[in-house]
Amino acid sequence: MRTGWILLLLLVQVGQAQELPAYRTHNIAAMRRLCEQEQERYVGNTNVLVLPGVRADREARQVIVQAEATGITARDTAEFFIIAPHSGNDYEALFLSLATAGDIDRGLRFIGLTPGRCVDYARYQFWPKGERVKAWVRHPGDDAPPLPVESLLLNDATGKELPPDGLVYVQAPTEWVAASDFPDRHPVDADSRGSIAANYNEPFTIFDVPRAAPQSEVYSKQTVNPGYVFEPGERLELIMEPELPAGVWRIQDLELTVHAAAGATQSLTDLQFTLTNHTSGTSLPALDLNDLLHRFTALRQEGKDPFVTLRVDSGVHVDALKAFCLILASIETDHGIRLEPPATDHLYYKAFMPDSALRNRAQRIMQPAELTFVREADGTITVSLLEIREQWREEDVKPTLTFTTHPIDSPDALRERLADIEDNLPILLVCVPPTLTHRELMHWMSPILTTHPTVHVFTPAIQP
Repeated sequence: MRTGWILLLLLVQVGQAQELPAYRTHNIAAMRRLCEQEQERYVGNTNVLVLPGVRADREARQVIVQAEATGITARDTAEFFIIAPHSGNDYEALFLSLATAGDIDRGLRFIGLTPGRCVDYARYQFWPKGERVKAWVRHPGDDAPPLPVESLLLNDATGKELPPDGLVYVQAPTEWVAASDFPDRHPVDADSRGSIAANYNEPFTIFDVPRAAPQSEVYSKQTVNPGYVFEPGERLELIMEPELPAGVWRIQDLELTVHAAAGATQSLTDLQFTLTNHTSGTSLPALDLNDLLHRFTALRQEGKDPFVTLRVDSGVHVDALKAFCLILASIETDHGIRLEPPATDHLYYKAFMPDSALRNRAQRIMQPAELTFVREADGTITVSLLEIREQWREEDVKPTLTFTTHPIDSPDALRERLADIEDNLPILLVCVPPTLTHRELMHWMSPILTTHPTVHVFTPAIQP
């Protein structure tokens, strides 16, 4: 039986080889000959790494990858600059690599680069994070200046080439690959899409674009530049170099702490800030809002990408925090700051700027539980959980809502009550008094964030 499976596998592999276009077979053979020649040429040179389809030069800080054109034509949608050999996405990619993603990654690390982090929306990682690499394309042996890969695509909204801002060197979480069918492969080689360089924010890739570009927003809006169309199988080289000199970093890891003086009321102008730059090892305490915004602007003018982790002191009131979060949202842009995932025992900052449409129970499409905080005359906080059930009858256009209020006396009781709700949604609408402190809020929120990670904080309460 085992022999039969082996024979079947061999037949499949032979069939697949026979199905390859002639140029593909030729290009693979040419790449292997080139690899052998370069291995002989650089034998004993510890500054050069030669792998199939890859040459990495540590002194030149350069990686060259052998590739072939897929043959997509003018105005075709292109989601990828380059894909791995196993990928089936050649119908929407410019180039097919003749090297594996793992070997390209080895080359990049060989010249001293360290990958950053892919997007992961479930973890609130909305920005690709990493140092940038400049990438060009040329024909082998061509002395003409190489073309920036961005120039090969057009933004259909503007009719202009994509800006030559470089690509972000990233990597997917290793635990994702460990749980896959191919735990010994590079993340890209373990993923069916095989994205080596995407032009949208891709969770499995080596290179991402240095901006917010969710796939759903940019799909079909970036197409092949009619000025640069390659024939199917056309041999090409991709040249990759770090954007900045060794020891100079674009990424700035910042920790922003929000402080407020104790008092019955607080406003945005009462807040003070400490900004710690973990990349440079500097700290700026006691900044006001204008100082803080000027510092962010200065970093961007210096060509830095500020990645900001937000921390909130225990005494900050929710209403003042909500006002500040609106400011953060206005400057979290491609040319501004980039917010990191929430710190431990913190909510994602956009929890404090919820969609007002969620207030309308009759109009919203789901009915998450509502948690209400009330400050009593003696200053204590009472908490209640409103469970909302939908009852449908066959002739109903909308369900009838029934409400059950549960007094809650502890965070443990809240967790248990939420677990008992039938068809429990991992979402919680939270209604709080404006003067509730961050400490008072997180005393209740922290224990339930693993089961209810999506929180919307309202002031004032939702009305029936």
